[in-house]
Amino acid sequence: MLQTIRDYTQGWIASVIISIIILTFALWGIHSYFLGGANDTIIAKVNSVEISREQLAAAYERLHHQVQSQYGLNSPLAKDEAVLKDRALQTLVEGEVLKQASLSQGFWISDAQVDAYLQSIPSFQVNGKFSIERFQEVLSSSLLSTGEFLKLIHASLLIDQPKLGIALTSFALPAEVSYTISLVNQERAIQYINLPVQYFLSQPITISQAQIQHYYEQHQNDFMTPEQVSVEYITLSLKDLAVKMNPSEDVLRGYYEENISSYTQQKGQKVQSFEAVKDKVKEAYVRQHAEEKLADLREQLANLTYEHPDSLAVAAKTLNLPIQTSELFTRDKAGNDISQNKKVRDIAFSNDVMNLHNNSDVIQLNPETVIVLRLKSHVASTLLPLKDVSSQITATLKTEEATARAAKLADDLKAKLQAGADPKVLAAAHQLTWNDAGYLGRYSTKVDSAILDMAFSLPNPAPIHTKITYGVTRLPNGYAIVALSGVKEGVVLDKKQAAIFAEQVQNSDGLLEYELYKQSQMRQAKIEIQQSGSQP
Repeated sequence: MLQTIRDYTQGWIASVIISIIILTFALWGIHSYFLGGANDTIIAKVNSVEISREQLAAAYERLHHQVQSQYGLNSPLAKDEAVLKDRALQTLVEGEVLKQASLSQGFWISDAQVDAYLQSIPSFQVNGKFSIERFQEVLSSSLLSTGEFLKLIHASLLIDQPKLGIALTSFALPAEVSYTISLVNQERAIQYINLPVQYFLSQPITISQAQIQHYYEQHQNDFMTPEQVSVEYITLSLKDLAVKMNPSEDVLRGYYEENISSYTQQKGQKVQSFEAVKDKVKEAYVRQHAEEKLADLREQLANLTYEHPDSLAVAAKTLNLPIQTSELFTRDKAGNDISQNKKVRDIAFSNDVMNLHNNSDVIQLNPETVIVLRLKSHVASTLLPLKDVSSQITATLKTEEATARAAKLADDLKAKLQAGADPKVLAAAHQLTWNDAGYLGRYSTKVDSAILDMAFSLPNPAPIHTKITYGVTRLPNGYAIVALSGVKEGVVLDKKQAAIFAEQVQNSDGLLEYELYKQSQMRQAKIEIQQSGSQP
């Protein structure tokens, strides 16, 4: 059974196992999860197992870091501490419930199975074979040790065993497959009338000064200049350090002797002379020592700017580095300088730098360059005067009025069509066009997706003893009256397509059954949450 599961997971599960492990299980706070949280404040219990505040803090920090990396420092979710803490706690509790459920049902994972599974994951392979270098490269991004990661693999496989068992034993009845096919491959006869907003904008629309004034007062946030900042910063660059290095020939000869194997040709074990490889020796020496120097200076820079958070002067003087200044820039618009790096803009507008006026942490711009920045100047957002935005407001109000007229006419025409009016005659009377798209499938691209969605949500006219059913839908450029005049149930033309549908229905059933299993385990577990649990 386990070999079958392993083979099965090399398909769709193998493609997501790494992200699941790093994102979901890493949220558990790996150190406290496996080492325990003795003497910590308990914030939750799952049956008899306690979850500590330390575990929740670790889970929150990992989730917060993941959200910032994915959506940016200033995303609403990254700033919503309460929501992230609740999600982190939910992850901890759910993971513990599922782990206990697997163990209580007799599931077990051996170290040999973990090793075999690791070697089967394509993300860790080079030319089809497991690569320890590739493994370490992927692992480095998770900030976990090899031992910790192996434990996470073990926990993940343990929890996944019931899920895989349910997925592998799920099946679809022929009637389910047939019903799914009839819906997915269904075609509908669609007609429609477009009512573009531009049609109504071409008609006279009068906007008064009072309307403009009122809109301006009610939407002042729309007319604010963007907040701007400039920063001062210190740069450490591998390139700059390398330029300053000028090793003597004696030093280079010494480096050559220490690394003689690097200059030995494998065929015949012939050693290349120093003169023949002098340029390569210098390049290797300079790069190695520049990298060592960069690492040392980076640590000094981090310490100095942390110990003196209100200035870059001490770090600049100690390290003999210049303090540079950027142009003014906004969150979304960079200057012609370092602010073109989005990471710089995000950190410059962070609370710690912009509001608390602290130095930033060391920021890695690329593998060879790091900086520390702080706020130089801040230009607050200001309200633009009415005279500067009056024409913009007028255009907005005209568009709103034209949109309202389009919506009203759409509803009026729909009512007349439902009362039996001839659609072609009615459309022509308003200088509009009745469009017949014919029979279309639900994934067709021949009409706007909003028209297609409306057509497939309208009731089939046949069962309700009418020829056509109508609806109104919003379009990007206006409205549309949509008509449905016929429905053809979907069919499968060959056995291969039928097999694909059967597999999809089976997979869907399996996922649903596992979700029900998970909900059942959550209901059966005795879960206690302290009221202050979401505040690590």
